[in-house]
Amino acid sequence: MDLNTIANFAVAGGTLALAYYSFKNIKNSDKQLKFLKEQIHLNLSQQQPDIQITNYSFNGNKLNLELKNQGKGTAYDIAVLCEFHIIKPLWWSKNRLIIPKITEQRTSEEIEKIRGNRNSIFNILFKLKDKNILEPDKLVVFPSNDIFFNSLHPSFGVTTFQCEPLFHLKIKEEQFDIPPYIAKAIPFDELKTLLLNSGIKEISVIFHLLSKDNLQNVLFHGEICDFVLLLIDDGSLEDGYKRGKRGPYPLDKKDIKTRHKWLDYPSYRYVDFSFEKDE
Repeated sequence: MDLNTIANFAVAGGTLALAYYSFKNIKNSDKQLKFLKEQIHLNLSQQQPDIQITNYSFNGNKLNLELKNQGKGTAYDIAVLCEFHIIKPLWWSKNRLIIPKITEQRTSEEIEKIRGNRNSIFNILFKLKDKNILEPDKLVVFPSNDIFFNSLHPSFGVTTFQCEPLFHLKIKEEQFDIPPYIAKAIPFDELKTLLLNSGIKEISVIFHLLSKDNLQNVLFHGEICDFVLLLIDDGSLEDGYKRGKRGPYPLDKKDIKTRHKWLDYPSYRYVDFSFEKDE
């Protein structure tokens, strides 16, 4: 065996040895990284707030909350997530499920703005609709009290917060209409009038409690309540709450999960049910 062959074997052996030790180092680094991540997660979990809803009530359209932070970290940006759903859809031909549209009359200023954003040929060929079509979306409101705005330290006992739930409606863009994005955060009285004008007489509402930790991670602290509102009869959120009728799907996701053993993907992805384990 000549010297070149021996040298090639030596280089190959050295390369294999280097690759082996590199692999071992990477594997050890992965283990160390996994261990560090677990330690960080453990440390963060020990410093996270854990807000318990000890009591709640409605006074007209105001929501009163009694909250206690049983975690080890301060809860920041405490918020109430507000949603509503139309619960009596209309059946139409060919078994299509049609949800009534929520509409709102457009102002002359808005119409002119839309026309200015459209191609002139569209203004000639396609008549601009005189109404906005709106769709529900989620909205958070920040409860407060006399001591501080919307944070809660573990050292405080049961603390009362109050807020007025607001509901979010956004403009649904349609073909050949290019309206500016307009988000509407409106109180129940305005929502009620708007929905009744669109022929919608019954909705369900749901409220969840959220907060953030000191790293601004969003924490889900559970459902506050959900109930049905009869818009013709109910003058306030308190009226619907006192009737005590629970909302159907898609509002009551917990009930669907328990009885029917299925859940739509967005709910599975975004709703945290871990708080139910201790019930």
